Amino acid sequence: MATMLVRNAMHHAVAFLQHKIFSASQTPTLILAPLMLNGASSALSSNSLMDAIWLAAPKSKVTPSRKKIRNNHLSKRLKNIVHFQDCPLCNEKKLRHRLCMSCFKKGKYFVSTAV
Repeated sequence: MATMLVRNAMHHAVAFLQHKIFSASQTPTLILAPLMLNGASSALSSNSLMDAIWLAAPKSKVTPSRKKIRNNHLSKRLKNIVHFQDCPLCNEKKLRHRLCMSCFKKGKYFVSTAV
C-alpha cells in the first residue's frame, strides 16, 4: 500500500514537472533520470520525451584543445581600432570623440584661448 502511494506521488510529480514548469525540450535530465533508473514509472518509459532526454546527453568530453579552437574563432576576437584622428592642438594621434591625452596632461584643454 505504501509503495503504491509512493509510485502514485512520483507519477504525479513527474507529470507536474513535464506539463506545468518545463516545456518538452527543457525538461531537466537530473530530475527525471533517477525515476527511470529505479523503475518507479514504467508507464513513462515508452514516452518519447524520456527518449529525447537520454539522447540529449553529451557523448564524450570536449578536450581543452577543441574548446580553444571553438572559442578562438575570428569573429570572437577583438577588432583592430581604425578610427584615429589628428589632434587639432598638438597634431598627435587620438581616438575619435576622445580627449588627446598629451594635451590633457599638459593642461591645454583648461586654458582659455579667447581673450
